[in-house]
Amino acid sequence: MNIEHERYLQDNNKEFNSIFVYPNNTIKTSKYSVFNFLPLNLFEQFQRLANAYFLILLFLQLIPQISSLTWYTTMTPLMVVLSITAVKDAIDDLKRHQSDDRVNNLPVLLLVNGKMKEDKWMNVQVGDIIKLENNQPVTADILLLSSSEPYSLTYIETADLDG
Repeated sequence: MNIEHERYLQDNNKEFNSIFVYPNNTIKTSKYSVFNFLPLNLFEQFQRLANAYFLILLFLQLIPQISSLTWYTTMTPLMVVLSITAVKDAIDDLKRHQSDDRVNNLPVLLLVNGKMKEDKWMNVQVGDIIKLENNQPVTADILLLSSSEPYSLTYIETADLDG
């Protein structure tokens, strides 16, 4: 059952709009933090069939009655594969964190109390009035109110839209 809710907002009224607890404009594409990297990364890696197979094989090799090989013959390659994958995932996620920080800290012009004020995109909230310049990246859903082009023409490149 799809229930639609009305949304209320007032332009340039942060106090009124904060009553409705709209999501903020901070972009986060990274998967990990310092605290959840190891458990989350191991969980994801052991969802792969090959890694799970070698982990089960390692447990079976710990029982001397059923194994003719020592445990470290399986443990060493498994640790190498897990370590290399974890380092690759950490580097990728670090690049995502850097990209997120770069985009979140891009400057934007906001209309505040009748004056243009420079702020960061991550601080943009629902109802803010933004002045966009030519070829400026937009990291929020916006409603175009006016354009300086003849006949109010506007061209928008949608390469960064995610939904």
